[in-house]
Amino acid sequence: MTTPLDDAELTAFLEGQESAWLAEQLMLIADEDPLVRIRLTAAAGSEKAVDEARDAVLTGVADHLPEDPTEGTDALHRVLDVLDDLADYGFEDESADIADEARELYLRRHGEDGGEHLARLHALADGEEDQG
Repeated sequence: MTTPLDDAELTAFLEGQESAWLAEQLMLIADEDPLVRIRLTAAAGSEKAVDEARDAVLTGVADHLPEDPTEGTDALHRVLDVLDDLADYGFEDESADIADEARELYLRRHGEDGGEHLARLHALADGEEDQG
């Protein structure tokens, strides 16, 4: 039986790899996960990330079912994390604009439900999200 690598061991392994191999691995992941692709595109400084993030966030809010306990909270949180990444990569204003759009959509679809997703959208749209 093999023992899984802990984070430190995995990090050490990855640090020892060729950059071309790492890029290939990241692209494989990005091909399967649109949020990873958006993050990488934003890190590369591409404005395309903004449009892709807007689509992902608005779709995430539209598809969110606050009353569905099987949905879990991670799906929408994961989508909203992309807005933090956009801001971190220099798209602060665009991230806030998307959050504002998403907040308006959330309010139209779900109302003022007092939930953590809406609170997070308020914070992101109003520039109050903790940057630490």
